[in-house]
Amino acid sequence: MGRSGRGYTLVEVLIVVVMAGIMAGLTIPAFLGFMQRSRLDAAVGQLVEHVREARSRATMTGWQYKVLGFNYGGGDPLKNQYRLMARSSGGVAWPGDTVAPFQSATQMAGVWVNLNNAYPGVRVNPLDGSPRFWVAFDARGVAFDIDTSFQPLQVTYQMGDTRTVTVTTAGSVRIQ
Repeated sequence: MGRSGRGYTLVEVLIVVVMAGIMAGLTIPAFLGFMQRSRLDAAVGQLVEHVREARSRATMTGWQYKVLGFNYGGGDPLKNQYRLMARSSGGVAWPGDTVAPFQSATQMAGVWVNLNNAYPGVRVNPLDGSPRFWVAFDARGVAFDIDTSFQPLQVTYQMGDTRTVTVTTAGSVRIQ
């Protein structure tokens, strides 16, 4: 009587293992690259959304709005974070850079957006090496105070892919 259930030989098993290893070796780096680009694009998208929100709020409320942040490379405890800030007019001082979030009749300091937590591996660094970066909009939506550190602002994924964000005087935002 013949054997009905033939097993796999060691050579067949090794061939399958080697092929699976080759496929994993090809797909894992591509997947990791996709994940990096996705995090980077999401972080840039959120930053740009907040810059546009600052401009929109300025035109809707008549206040001046600012996006203020600290770069990744600095020693500040708020590194790689940014926030929205506002003041009712140019005659009112901006809130302090590091004050706790608050809202008053003449000023506002929003909550910090922590890129370290939201998008691990993403770093925001001004090209000029400044420890801080900002852009402010007036009631017409014009960027009246663009720090040189924001022109352009570089967003990088762990020294890999990079995007730059610039804001025109007219208030439009460009990603490269």
